[in-house]
Amino acid sequence: MNYARTKTLQGLLCLSFLISPLVSHAAVKGAPTTGGSGVLSATGQTNAPEGTPTREIQDIETKMENFKTGKDVSAEDRAKNAQIKKDILNGTFDLRELSKLALDKYWNQISAAEQNNFVSLMTELLETKAIFSKEQSKAQGKNYTVQYLGDTFTDNKNQAKTRTKIVITKDATKIDIDYKLKKGAGGWKIFDVVVDDASLVENYRFQFDSIISKHGYPELVNRMRGKLNELKAK
Repeated sequence: MNYARTKTLQGLLCLSFLISPLVSHAAVKGAPTTGGSGVLSATGQTNAPEGTPTREIQDIETKMENFKTGKDVSAEDRAKNAQIKKDILNGTFDLRELSKLALDKYWNQISAAEQNNFVSLMTELLETKAIFSKEQSKAQGKNYTVQYLGDTFTDNKNQAKTRTKIVITKDATKIDIDYKLKKGAGGWKIFDVVVDDASLVENYRFQFDSIISKHGYPELVNRMRGKLNELKAK
């Protein structure tokens, strides 16, 4: 089912959630996925039913309502922004699953302690480096429509893909954003974001494999820690 909202681009908080690469600027495009359901057009604050993957995506926007942008953001505002981002990443994303998929074959080659340390490092990097659309948008104020195109379930309905489309009418711009989610004790959690067929997990997997295959796992960790220290020093 399609749930659509029309508002200004400044309100586009999470739906085009983008994360910049940690180590390099390489990007990998995955094969297009298919699926979906019938379409129901709606406007205003139409929400999907509670407990559905689509509702989980919509709820991020509510959590981002107090996120401040602009030239007059105070130190207090920046601290609040950082906490909002941290809460979303830790509460809405399954960062352990994301890390496991990103390391791929190397995940089982490291110890349980190393796995935990890697997830902690990845989490801290994402809290520092993750960029939301509200932060990077240079075209605030334009009208747009977000279309929620339905949830497709796999793995006995324990995994889902939520398809969305951002349409900016003035520029005739369309952006396809798919969210992959996994169901656990705490409900649906996102483990991958696919923007116009470019997967976040595949991006990291490509980068990590390139480094580990040539220099080893410790070198990847050293580079990630170096990147984190660099970001914190700014």
